[in-house]
Amino acid sequence: MSWLGKILTFLVLIASLVWVYFTVTTYVTRTNWKARADSYEKALKDSEAARLSEQKTLEGEVAKMARLLKAEQDRATELNANYDKLAADSKKGNDDYNKLLANATDADVREKLLIAGRVVDIDEVKRTRDRNSKLEDDAVKLVLAKENAVREQLRAENEAKLQKALAEDNAGRVLILQAQVTELRQSGGGGGATVIRSIEKAPAPLPDGIRGIVTRASNGDFVEISIGIDAGLEPGSKLDIYRQSEGKYLGTLVIQGTSLRPKEAIAAFRPARGVPISQLRPDELPRKGDNVGIVR
Repeated sequence: MSWLGKILTFLVLIASLVWVYFTVTTYVTRTNWKARADSYEKALKDSEAARLSEQKTLEGEVAKMARLLKAEQDRATELNANYDKLAADSKKGNDDYNKLLANATDADVREKLLIAGRVVDIDEVKRTRDRNSKLEDDAVKLVLAKENAVREQLRAENEAKLQKALAEDNAGRVLILQAQVTELRQSGGGGGATVIRSIEKAPAPLPDGIRGIVTRASNGDFVEISIGIDAGLEPGSKLDIYRQSEGKYLGTLVIQGTSLRPKEAIAAFRPARGVPISQLRPDELPRKGDNVGIVR
């Protein structure tokens, strides 16, 4: 083969290779365009679907906003009506305020007049209160004086009853002594020892647990107690007298003769302190309610 044939063969080979290159390039390019076209078509369809969905959403939002706009318009209409009503009420309130202000001015004048009258009334009330206080004080003094008089009357009545009982007791003693003197005279003095023994006869022992209280006291030598013959007392019986509330021993009581009764008796008081009764302190004298009995 000549050089020309070799050169042509080589050129044909080169041309074949170039054609194969362009053929492959064209195929690849066409294939890429097809993929891109399919991708663009899909993207377009997706975009259209998204646009339709968004359009429906926007249409729903528009309808919702339209409803809200209508509600706000209705509310604005209602607020305007309320505003008009409030404006009318405000005007009426201003008118009422002006009337009240005028009335307040008149009331201020009346109040000053009332204050002046009140000062006069207060002075009159004060004077009346002072008079009432004085009358009340006088009434209290009169009540206290009356109570003191009643107490003095009761004390005098109790004293009189006690003195009467003592007089009766002394009269009984006188009768007993007279009978004893008569007996002595009739016996010619021989029965004197018997009479003396009857006079000096010791009383029987008192039972344990005997208790009573002072029912009356005359601030003197004698008291009246709440127990008598039924408790075993007899003339000459001795009892202790004490103030249990203060734990204080006052002295002894000696039961008198004819004043002895079933439920009560009169006894002579003998103070624990060996001094005359007139020298005792008030708290050492018997009182109503003091306890009597036997202190072991």
